[in-house]
Amino acid sequence: MTFLSPEFIYLMLLPAGLLVYLITTNKDALERVFDEKVLERLRIGGDALGRHGHNTLIFLAFFLMTLALARPVIEQGEEVVRLKGVDTVVALDLSLSMKAKDFYPDRLAFAKQKVAELLPDLPAGRVGLLGFSSGAFIVAPPTTDRDALLFLLRRLDESSADARGTDLMAALKGAAKLLKEGGVVLLVTDGGDGKAMAPLVDFARAYGLKVVVWMVATQRGAPIPGNLLPEGKKDSTVLTRANTALATLAKESGGLYVPATLSQQDEARIVRWFEGLHEKAKSYEKVVQKRIELFYYPLALALLVLPFALYSMGGRKVLGAVAAVVVLALPKPAEAGLMDFALIEKGVSAYRAGDFKTSVDAFEKLAMRSPKPEVWLDLGDAYYKMGRFKMACDAYSRVVTKDLRLESAKLYNLGNCYARLGELQKAAAFYEKVLRIWDDPDARHNLQVVKEAMKRRPKPKSGGKAGEKERNERRDAKGEGAEASEERSQTPGVSEAKAKRRKISAFEERKWMELIESQPLKAKLYPLTPPTKKSDANPW
Repeated sequence: MTFLSPEFIYLMLLPAGLLVYLITTNKDALERVFDEKVLERLRIGGDALGRHGHNTLIFLAFFLMTLALARPVIEQGEEVVRLKGVDTVVALDLSLSMKAKDFYPDRLAFAKQKVAELLPDLPAGRVGLLGFSSGAFIVAPPTTDRDALLFLLRRLDESSADARGTDLMAALKGAAKLLKEGGVVLLVTDGGDGKAMAPLVDFARAYGLKVVVWMVATQRGAPIPGNLLPEGKKDSTVLTRANTALATLAKESGGLYVPATLSQQDEARIVRWFEGLHEKAKSYEKVVQKRIELFYYPLALALLVLPFALYSMGGRKVLGAVAAVVVLALPKPAEAGLMDFALIEKGVSAYRAGDFKTSVDAFEKLAMRSPKPEVWLDLGDAYYKMGRFKMACDAYSRVVTKDLRLESAKLYNLGNCYARLGELQKAAAFYEKVLRIWDDPDARHNLQVVKEAMKRRPKPKSGGKAGEKERNERRDAKGEGAEASEERSQTPGVSEAKAKRRKISAFEERKWMELIESQPLKAKLYPLTPPTKKSDANPW
């Protein structure tokens, strides 16, 4: 066993010595006046621990907390993890035109949500993040820590950059500084006003950059909010549209042009493109230190000892307190409260009325309070109806039950979700599991449709992967097979059985982290490339 922060032990030596001195020499006011034998006769009821016992427990709790601060661990050596992937930089447009509202709630918020959904699905490789307007600003260098990137992404907004305008060349130059040996630039933007793509194409080729343009704007366009426009323009209507000229940049650099959609089809296209590129990706190694953390053991003992050190009690009370601590530590069933039934009624009513967002909110709160299989199934149904198929898969996968009725519904709906996501092999596997439980005609029908869709999918030519043109023309298989009307989920509703007290779930942790991450990023970003004076035709 070793200590990761042994300096805490040394720093606590002086306070510990002072504490020992005070414990051994200090006397209360009565002890200074009366003799110890006289005090014993005067006391009506004795304290089972006594003054020295309490002082000893205080010192013991102090010592255990110090050990916890020193972080004791059991080292298990180093492990070399071999990864294969391509370095990528996500360049997010922070110009004022990204506040247009042709996507809800605006282009920038919609783009951040899309990138957050895409990051976990990208093949292994380092991913960096930068924001750009008329200059490029570093948010995170290329890293394999996707959780850190998600944390920084959600706290990023247009106020993090002082410069205005849109300079695509600044984005490419900033990406080139992060990708020293070339890689992929995922350009998330509405395109600005520029039409000349030749300089951008030449730069991308010179630095070995493949540009994937994720166009977060519509052809119809939307106005920029007047309060964001510069003085003299506030009363004007400034309409911005998707700059389709960026399709040339994507094509000529060997990348991909993808218009953003409300569904997850655009994300699926980008992931498939990265998977095709992944076959030629470079390999690298990462050394991971494996260890077992032990700090919570001394910390738990300190918290257990501290109440006995601070409060006086008789011998029987000590035993009773110990018994009470043990009993409270044991898991007990928690009665379903009135709030649970109110959430059930709210979720079911909203689901039947077609208000699936309200239904999701109700069932999410219910899942935090009472994580029963029926609740997770109902939450998955609501996610499915909203078109959030990945989140529906996560909810369905939490349904753990011996009830064959619930298990069959879970497997059937997982098959529907994976069919919608275009993962037809997984969908077929889940339909087959349903058929092993019972002969379900809907599952048999969906299995047949999915198998036919798998046969119609183009296969790569022998001796190599499918060409870029073939990949771009590949038909998206989402939606083939299971129709929404055939999801045949059980009517939302949960039983009134008692729920067991449990430890914090990953779902609760994620919800709490969202509250923390919602705070805006206060610090300004470090400029990789200085803003240019003529970055765009307009200051937005």
